[in-house]
Amino acid sequence: MSTPNPELVIRRATVDDMPQVLEFVGETYGPGAPFKDVARHRWQFENSPFRPEDETAPSIWLAFDGARVVGEIAVQDGRIWLDGSPVSAGWIVDVMVHPDFRGMGLSHRIHDAIMAERAVLVTLTMAPATRRVAERVGCMTLGPTRQYVLPHRLSAQTVARFLEYKAGIGGPMRRKALRAFNASRLGPMLVSGAGRLLTRALRLRGAFRSSNGFSHVEIGRFPDEIDEFWARARRSFPAIFERSARFLNWRFVDCPGLTYRRFLLHKDGMLKGYLITRVGDAAELPMGVLVDAFADPDEQDALDALVALAVNTLSPDAEYVEAAASTPAWQAALRRAGFVATKTMRPTVVCTDPALRARLVRHADDWHFTKADHDWDQIHPM
Repeated sequence: MSTPNPELVIRRATVDDMPQVLEFVGETYGPGAPFKDVARHRWQFENSPFRPEDETAPSIWLAFDGARVVGEIAVQDGRIWLDGSPVSAGWIVDVMVHPDFRGMGLSHRIHDAIMAERAVLVTLTMAPATRRVAERVGCMTLGPTRQYVLPHRLSAQTVARFLEYKAGIGGPMRRKALRAFNASRLGPMLVSGAGRLLTRALRLRGAFRSSNGFSHVEIGRFPDEIDEFWARARRSFPAIFERSARFLNWRFVDCPGLTYRRFLLHKDGMLKGYLITRVGDAAELPMGVLVDAFADPDEQDALDALVALAVNTLSPDAEYVEAAASTPAWQAALRRAGFVATKTMRPTVVCTDPALRARLVRHADDWHFTKADHDWDQIHPM
């Protein structure tokens, strides 16, 4: 690792820095930069319901070379419930360094500055360089979180588009192989056909049938009754990020640039769970996202009903459905509905409080994650 440039200044961002921050994001973030505009920055880093009350600055830390931003790491503030008690925690997001300043340990220096103000930092999806930053400061690695896909009517065109994207970000050998596979035309057709056949076979097996006795209603905002349900349900999770009405409305109603559908699930007049879905943006592949399906983990019929509702809601507008889960009950519900695991993430936690770290270590394999966590569900242009 190169010696850090002593002239670089690392500090917390101010509101006045936002024009420079947005310019830096535009230069560094690639095709996703247009979706990280000023409205999203304000929502995510200034208006989070869990940002410390005494703070007014955005939860963004910057590196400056003179007057220019050359590095950034942001924190999406949140709250963990650990053994039933609330713990403030931040999600590490938007780790970016200008190409001219890579190899200087700049991300490590910015991360060190964040650790002085945030005792718990969690990362769920990350680039290898971001993982190295966490490992350098002694992070703990959590149990696996898996991404799933249900390719119910996947087309050859979508397969080819995805593989072309992968070829563009891979090395020369992979790029050559993927483009040759695409050029054959037969390869994408075989992949898409296999996906459709798999889904049909699972439908014949009855995997998509919802349990009897449940009803659902689509909502505009999450009502207060969610809080009573959340207070009961969270007791079943040793480690879970908050899912109160306050969080859900901030994350899935007030979020700019993304359109979500929200449902409540009832049985015998009792709230049994909620569901959040969205259809891919025009810049994305023609997918649907099962963002969050939440219920008591002991009520498998409720989980099955939520997953079935998600598939039925998304299928008319999407060639395939994505989901993610770390908890065994959620993974089992997705598999019963025909979802296939495609990728495994190993989240990390950095904690500067020794006593709290010991509590976190005890539950390294007990965390509940879905696409509602981190900033996993955002627009990923393809």
